[in-house]
Amino acid sequence: MTYELMTPDELASKLGKNLKLVRAARGLRQEDLAKVSGASLQAIKNLEGGGKVELITFLKVAQALDLVRGVWESCQPQPQTLDEIERIEAARSDTSRVRQRL
Repeated sequence: MTYELMTPDELASKLGKNLKLVRAARGLRQEDLAKVSGASLQAIKNLEGGGKVELITFLKVAQALDLVRGVWESCQPQPQTLDEIERIEAARSDTSRVRQRL
């Protein structure tokens, strides 16, 4: 299954499992990650289990696991057309809402 075809719940589950693998590879227990990240132990358990957590909690954990660069890069726009490039540039230079062309 490709990521584009996953439901949000499936994606959360996969992300949680991957974060658990990264944590284990670094030799950290859930308790250790909670302490280092500033997130609660319950939040770590929820995140690794694919449950709901606040975005700020996810980012704290990603930072503690040194994954912020990958998160940042994955959220960068990947324009496919000249029109998309123009809208991105307009959004960067303007603080108003971005209008969608239909």
